[in-house]
Amino acid sequence: AVIGLIGVVTYFVQGDRYLDYAPDFKRTVTHYKFDNLLEATAKGEDISTMERVYRWVAGMYMSRERPLVGFGPGNFYNFYRSYTVSSFETYVSDNPEKSGIHSYYLMTLVEQGYPGLIIFFAMIFAVLLLGERVYHQTEDEAEKQQVMAVTLSLIVIYALLLINDMIETDKVGPFFFLGMAILVNMDLKNRKRLAANPD
Repeated sequence: AVIGLIGVVTYFVQGDRYLDYAPDFKRTVTHYKFDNLLEATAKGEDISTMERVYRWVAGMYMSRERPLVGFGPGNFYNFYRSYTVSSFETYVSDNPEKSGIHSYYLMTLVEQGYPGLIIFFAMIFAVLLLGERVYHQTEDEAEKQQVMAVTLSLIVIYALLLINDMIETDKVGPFFFLGMAILVNMDLKNRKRLAANPD
């Protein structure tokens, strides 16, 4: 999946192919009916999607500028304007609410550089491995289902982080950290049980 993503990004970046998908400023608006939204998203006329792309493009340029150390935590908003591409601008690009980049992975890359992103990916990988190990070591069926529910919840959160940067809000953050804490707690419980009964 990562190799595929790198391939897609490389394709769009080479020769500035991504500019072929720039929205029409006058036609990129908010859609209230779901069927209109799906059609508009496919055509690049949904304001929310195109504003995300506007910020993602700026984020990619920012990551090229400071790949090792990034711009520092919480600094995307302070620096991104000079890295934007005007052909992706939408009606909401003035960003008075000072919202972020809408991708936690890209935000980590922009603010902490590649080392920060690698550490975050390592944590994700470690948590998924922990979830699998704890699931197989857990003997109680109800606890096993809890471990599966927590692990699947974390997978959903990891997927949502592609299009949102809400780990640091009360909407997603508590579930993210609580999920990891539950897995660690279940792992400790299993270790105690296995130490008490080595057979």
